[in-house]
Amino acid sequence: MKSYRQSAILELVDREAITSQEQLRDQLKLRGIEATQATISRDVRDLGLIKRAADGAYRRSGAESVPAGNPEAECRTAIDDYLRHYDVVEQLVVLKTDTGQAQPLAVAIDRAALKEKAGEFEQLSVTDPLTGLLNRRYMDERLMEEIKRSNRHGYPMSLVMLDVDSFKSYNDQYGHPAGDLALKIVGHVIRETLRGADVAARYGGEEFAILLPQTTNEEAGTIAERIRRNIEAADFPHRTVTASIGIASCSAELCSATNIVSAADKALYSAKHGGRNRVVAFEEMNHAA
Repeated sequence: MKSYRQSAILELVDREAITSQEQLRDQLKLRGIEATQATISRDVRDLGLIKRAADGAYRRSGAESVPAGNPEAECRTAIDDYLRHYDVVEQLVVLKTDTGQAQPLAVAIDRAALKEKAGEFEQLSVTDPLTGLLNRRYMDERLMEEIKRSNRHGYPMSLVMLDVDSFKSYNDQYGHPAGDLALKIVGHVIRETLRGADVAARYGGEEFAILLPQTTNEEAGTIAERIRRNIEAADFPHRTVTASIGIASCSAELCSATNIVSAADKALYSAKHGGRNRVVAFEEMNHAA
């Protein structure tokens, strides 16, 4: 799993013309990420970064696209791609208009490019710009879909609600930029820990929601505990950051969007008031009662 620092390095080389490791270190420092020259050299090597012949700037060694979850870079890439498509279209029109044959082809290419980019911009509309995770709008819609599927086919399904512990004091003590960075790191840890089919979203403020399709309560507990441990072990700039987590799973009595969110919130509340930095399942609360 890439560290948050390494993910930041990849984002920088995708977005900026970084020509030296010193420049890379300075850019990381502006983001509140301290790193020695030796650390950066190791990261550059481990990430397989190479320099472009044209301008000497670092780039990824493979033909990788801008990574998902970076809305600003994705938006710029979408615009650049569209302009390249448009330039091809314009050349076709100019070169072939006298024959009367290329105009329909140009329009077809232009429309296809627009349709493709419209889908990409729709993706940006459901992405949280700070963490790169999905946003609450998407999560609410997807949750209803998964609940319908669970009710129809009898599939298990679980919802995890996560809240960063003592986040207000972190903001107050270290400032809002540091708080934003902490949320980015939490989002990164969640994304790197989850499976491919899982859905993570920033639900609001320092709260995150995670949808686990076809996942039992016991399996959800294992995943939630892994997320909790990884957040606690992550490298935050100022101090250790922890999270409290609540879990609710679909059952015969509990499988509507409103009820499952409410149940996960109650479990999260119990985790908070039970000492923080822990995982509580709503089902276990009921058994204990």
